[in-house]
Amino acid sequence: MGLDILSASGDFDDRWLSDGPKAVVPVPAGSVVDDALVRRALDGCRAAGAGDVLVAAGGAWLPVAAADLAGLAPSVVLAAPDGQGAVLFARPGFALVAGTRRFLAGAVPEGVDGGRARFARYALRAAGRWPELPALAGSLPPPHTAWARAEDVPSGTGTARQLELVRDFVTGSVGGTDFARGWLAAHRASRDDGERLRDPLLTALDQVFLLLEDYSIEPEFREPDDLTDQELRNAVRAVVLERGEAF
Repeated sequence: MGLDILSASGDFDDRWLSDGPKAVVPVPAGSVVDDALVRRALDGCRAAGAGDVLVAAGGAWLPVAAADLAGLAPSVVLAAPDGQGAVLFARPGFALVAGTRRFLAGAVPEGVDGGRARFARYALRAAGRWPELPALAGSLPPPHTAWARAEDVPSGTGTARQLELVRDFVTGSVGGTDFARGWLAAHRASRDDGERLRDPLLTALDQVFLLLEDYSIEPEFREPDDLTDQELRNAVRAVVLERGEAF
């Protein structure tokens, strides 16, 4: 089975990365493949719809049992059979996880931003043992800063769409069902794209999310204690008033 994942130099092939496209996230590692790396590979494959993990061996890609992965020394590449993602463990101290959004949702559940930020902190702590880590972290910075207020949020992002829907909902421009469906879709897009928030915006949007848990999008399935459209609108408006510095 041929997978054109690596370049001649042993790095991820640029053409493979551009097909998807795929993002790259550095993650902590030790001197051999550990349980954390195995779990990332397995969870990435499952999220992408693949049950097996392939490992490069002797110029071929072979399926391998999870129990046989732990303890392998670098250089090791663990990949999804359809090429949606891979874990490259080329040297001790770190591994590179690359993949489509679906693969990374399982392999890097903390998101691209969260994973890269976490690695930067790890790189500083581990620099005494592996001095190359801070430079690697600097070459792969988080693509988004952590936004604190509406004015910080770039247009076209999932977070921007969430804020737009909040404004439209509290002014009556959209109804409860359209607001709930659109807001939750934008919330998923924000999460999948690795967008990062911090207070006060983080708490404000978390409060909106919790309100939607008490609202039924489908009226026929609405329970007696679920929020009505007007109750939801009033509650979201209260969040906006309480957290005005965020909006």
